[in-house]
Amino acid sequence: MPLPAADLARLLRNRPELAAVPSAEALERLLAAPELAVPALLALDADCHLVSQALQILGGEASRAALAELLHDPGDRLGETIETLAAWGLVTLNGSTVSSPHRQGLWANPFGLGRPLRELTAEDLKSLVKGLGGRPKGRKSELLAQATEIVRGGRAVRARAAALPREAAALLESMAGGQPVFQHSVWYGSGDADHPVTRLAEAGFVVRDGWEYEMPMEVALALRGEGWKPELTGQPDVPSVEVTGHSDGLASALAAVDQVEALIELTGTQPIAELKAGGVGARELKRLAKALGVPEQAVVLWLDLAFGTDLIASEAGERLAGTTLADEWLGLDPASRWQALVESWLAMPQAATFRVTGCCDEHMTPQAPPYQFECGAGEIRRAALHVLRTLPPGRGSTPEGLLPAVDWRTRAAKEFAPAATGFVAAALREGELLGMVHEGALTELGRDHLDGAGVAGRFPKPTTTVTLQNDLTAIVSGVPAPQLTAFLNGCADLESRDRASVWRFSNKSVRRALDAGTTADSLLEELARVSAKAVPQPLRYLVTDVARRHGAVRVTSAAAVVTAEDPALITELCGTKALRKLALRAIAPTVALSALPPDETLQLLRQGGHAPVAVAPDGTIKAEPPRRHRLPVEPDPAWDATAILQGGEPGTPAEALSVASVTGEPIVIVWQRREHYMEDIELTRGTVSGYCHDCGTEHTFQRGRIKEAHLP
Repeated sequence: MPLPAADLARLLRNRPELAAVPSAEALERLLAAPELAVPALLALDADCHLVSQALQILGGEASRAALAELLHDPGDRLGETIETLAAWGLVTLNGSTVSSPHRQGLWANPFGLGRPLRELTAEDLKSLVKGLGGRPKGRKSELLAQATEIVRGGRAVRARAAALPREAAALLESMAGGQPVFQHSVWYGSGDADHPVTRLAEAGFVVRDGWEYEMPMEVALALRGEGWKPELTGQPDVPSVEVTGHSDGLASALAAVDQVEALIELTGTQPIAELKAGGVGARELKRLAKALGVPEQAVVLWLDLAFGTDLIASEAGERLAGTTLADEWLGLDPASRWQALVESWLAMPQAATFRVTGCCDEHMTPQAPPYQFECGAGEIRRAALHVLRTLPPGRGSTPEGLLPAVDWRTRAAKEFAPAATGFVAAALREGELLGMVHEGALTELGRDHLDGAGVAGRFPKPTTTVTLQNDLTAIVSGVPAPQLTAFLNGCADLESRDRASVWRFSNKSVRRALDAGTTADSLLEELARVSAKAVPQPLRYLVTDVARRHGAVRVTSAAAVVTAEDPALITELCGTKALRKLALRAIAPTVALSALPPDETLQLLRQGGHAPVAVAPDGTIKAEPPRRHRLPVEPDPAWDATAILQGGEPGTPAEALSVASVTGEPIVIVWQRREHYMEDIELTRGTVSGYCHDCGTEHTFQRGRIKEAHLP
């Protein structure tokens, strides 16, 4: 049955990897795929794991009452846990019935139990009944009834266990407690009669299948005792303290936006060098930290976030440069820019300020930013924030205090135990830089974002006016609007940014605006338009004086040709030692030839203190807009729940491509009458890319021209 639009939107927020699916039918098939469901389930808390295992024990479908009977639920958490599983597409609800789309289940040994007696062979049941003191007889159904009767209540089983030798009893306790399968290799000619697992098999506690010995579910339950039930515990208590002071997180959030903006602007004029092995090295990090005026840890976070948001990208593996998406991001309001950074941070698999794999002691060496790598830091970060969300506002905790609750919320804490505490500490540290956390507690801004409440109202409205001072400074209180920032950056130099931003006008900055094609009159008009008061006289004098000298020297194409209206100026240029590289040679009172091209001639003349302009072939002054190095990047197409609900016809090439991109399955694409068996395909707005096994190379096809594609 198709999901309602609201439920579908919730599902795609929780599992964005399914957003590329083009139809409701394809989505239903993918929700039933265990290889996609297991990672989603492991991202949820321990109570979700218990309910999922209980549903598998009950055959994949059960009533809420049956689940409640199987589980111990002192905190009345069953209903909330079922709703969580449904929101992640791991169960479906039909009245009081809870169903799993994975009838075989997702757990190899739910609750640490082996197969039930009904799944054993007749021979296994016969040996079990005999070992437990019974007299096996009849067919499988009769043997099953005998075995069930022997283990019912558990007293006979526990009494027989008490008579086992010490080593066999220890192995029995381990297998009954959660390790139901034991592997024991027996080679030809070797004896194993005295091995503990052999004693258990003889006593009827386990059955043998080759080298594996398995304890049946009913035997383990008999050994655990009549009162044993899996318990829904809820999140462990978190020790917390009242945070000192008050922080809504806004100041840190605005600073984060400003610093990422400054990093992008820096890459536009001077790309960030990468190491040959990949990533940004220590020397480059120190340079960036000095240029941005922030600690190196903050630089690493901004690099990781900018890279994860596609604001910067690698160019030929040699340097990091800004992208075309950076210009779009810079045009957004501060709240939208901040939210884009936070979403990138939440989705990031690694910890920016603790960049280790952390799976074992041998993998604790930091890796260079900004490339992503898989580890448990992302799961642990999200779990830590959810734990903080459960604390009362204004109360915080430490990494050590949060760890038990984080461990309950994600298995990653156990899988990456050597780095788990460090990952929690990194989440708090990075959250503080972003304005999400303050002294181990969620800020008002952070809580609103995690709750899904709008945060735009917490950000000040962008300021569209500037106060121009007699000392040639421009002051903008609050957050300057993107258009105002772009204008001031074009004609002044940013000196500081805090609660108020300060720009300073100079000969160089005004000349930069004139070089970009602005005239003195238009510049003064724009200043008057954005100024809260009249343009100060010193600033007017500066603009008119720079404009008067602007273009006194002109550079045109040849190799280049330098012209000036004043013959004395040409004489001066030809005799200036600082301009010797130009090898200027006067060919007329107002004309000189340069040995270097126009761009280099302009640069050296400006370094010498002159204000030359470039001249187009038609004799007009050529505008020089600021040069920003940008790499072209296409944004990921946004998903649309309505489009998925309406969907395309099952079996179409578009559906097959989308399914393969989500599952990673191979796909056959027919292109120009030839089949291409491809794997690891990626979909962009207009192309399909992946590795072709038939050709032994990477291929990129235009999506609109693929007429046939199917899963093999």
